[in-house]
Amino acid sequence: MHGAGGFADGHFGDKLTYVGAKGAKLTGGWGWGWGCSHNEGIALHAETTGDFTSLCFDDWRSGLFVSTGIGAPDVAPVVQREQCWAGYCGGTFAGRIGDLVKSSTGRYATAFASRGAASARKNPDDSSGRGWTVAPRTGTHQVAVAFLKNRSSGPGKAIYLTNARTVEHVNVHVAPYGRNRLLVSWESLKNARCASGTCTGTLTGTHLRLIDWNGTFQSPDKVVSARITGDLAVQKDGTLIWAYAPVTPTYAKPLTGTSPTTTNLRIARLRP
Repeated sequence: MHGAGGFADGHFGDKLTYVGAKGAKLTGGWGWGWGCSHNEGIALHAETTGDFTSLCFDDWRSGLFVSTGIGAPDVAPVVQREQCWAGYCGGTFAGRIGDLVKSSTGRYATAFASRGAASARKNPDDSSGRGWTVAPRTGTHQVAVAFLKNRSSGPGKAIYLTNARTVEHVNVHVAPYGRNRLLVSWESLKNARCASGTCTGTLTGTHLRLIDWNGTFQSPDKVVSARITGDLAVQKDGTLIWAYAPVTPTYAKPLTGTSPTTTNLRIARLRP
């Protein structure tokens, strides 16, 4: 939403509204009227009861935050400090936050594109006391995973699955796969050239890797041609299904013209 008066005048935030099975708006404290500042990336996990667990990249406080049930309060736990500003934070759209997965024991896992933080300090020019200034640790984005023990506490230190600083990583996703394992996917761009947090390079394909709930590798990378650019649906038998357009994007230069086009849509299926 775009604020047009009051505290939000001229700013952007998000609004979350819940509706029942018949489409009627739920009342009684559900959702929020003004949420993550500029919302540079968000992930939601649908709970069986109560508000959805949520994460968002907030440019005001520079980083990824848990914002369960209420719109990213000042006391929301920090998952990771990242350099953020309006229009950019944490990774190339739409791979900033790669989904939010819940385990059978109530833990959560998320994966995201990260430049890390060489330094993070309160912004002295922000009178609200909420602003942070973060200097990125790397020019390229690496694939990071974080684990939360529950929906209201911060995680331990993020675990990085990649560390090649000349390679850019985009379109990060995570999904449950088999017994006590997670499938993390991303696209890699070799020979990356970066400026102001945006990188160009040559696409090498979609990388798949299995990890456990401690972040330990369970398999070497497998590179496939099928792209994962949206949510992954998890079937009852654990099969992962997603839809994608069978086109090869170019990351050689900033997009200034027409995107690749296709009249086809494919459905991919991956059995555990």
